[in-house]
Amino acid sequence: MDLQTKLASESFSGTEKAVVEYFINHFDSVVDMTTLQVAKHTFTSNATVVRVCQKLGYKGFNDFKLKYLTEQKSDFHSGQKLDANFPIQSGDKVQKIATNIAALKEAAIEETKSLLDYTCLQETLALLESAETINVYCSHSTIAHAKEFQYHCMRIGKRVIVASGPGEQDYYASRSSEENVAILLSYTGETHETIGDAKLCRYGGTKTISITSFGQNSLSEACDYNFFIPPWEKYYSKIGQFASSAGFSYILDLFYSGIFEKDYLANYEYMLEHTGRLSMVQINKKMSDI
Repeated sequence: MDLQTKLASESFSGTEKAVVEYFINHFDSVVDMTTLQVAKHTFTSNATVVRVCQKLGYKGFNDFKLKYLTEQKSDFHSGQKLDANFPIQSGDKVQKIATNIAALKEAAIEETKSLLDYTCLQETLALLESAETINVYCSHSTIAHAKEFQYHCMRIGKRVIVASGPGEQDYYASRSSEENVAILLSYTGETHETIGDAKLCRYGGTKTISITSFGQNSLSEACDYNFFIPPWEKYYSKIGQFASSAGFSYILDLFYSGIFEKDYLANYEYMLEHTGRLSMVQINKKMSDI
């Protein structure tokens, strides 16, 4: 798991948060510092610094730094670690832009994979496969991923409804039942409408699945199953959603692939049959236009 992702995974007290924020904002200098120096810079104590490291799964500050050095060495051999908020800079040549965006998306998918709980994934796939209808609740920033998932499922006869507007989402959520499964997309996990819809769905007996950024947030607390993407992007100060987009697409692709695999031959035959019909309709239309 990426160190910055791991830093977002625990709940910390007020003084501990000061240490965590210092680690995140001063990655380049922390490796050369002592526990006392970090404590002075964060107006905390040696014990607080050590406690934060232990909460993250390390024996102490030195063990934490060893992990940091290992990660930095890995980043050096695979190319300098990219800033997910600004993966390109003014004056970058097209070759560099192409390389950076590809590297960032690849890293985001690998990090998303490392955050998977395979027991949770197995149970989720069983729910999705058996559901009469899958409802996806999303915002404008994630609707493209939801629509792509809907299109894939449509090709094998799986009913998926994408609800993106506040009124539309509330309509489906308030009528949701045990026959439905709900997938809720929110990068921050604090989208008011999405959290409300998760609660409405659960009230109706619907199992809820969140896809959100890693760490504690209101949406993951409101859902039955949770899937996480890297919390690398800032909400406003970024030039694109390259990392989160890769994470959302990867998880939804896993869902579709898992549904497909449950009845592989039947799904493949269904897809071929209906693709053939569609081709005939298109051919006939072209012929009639001649």
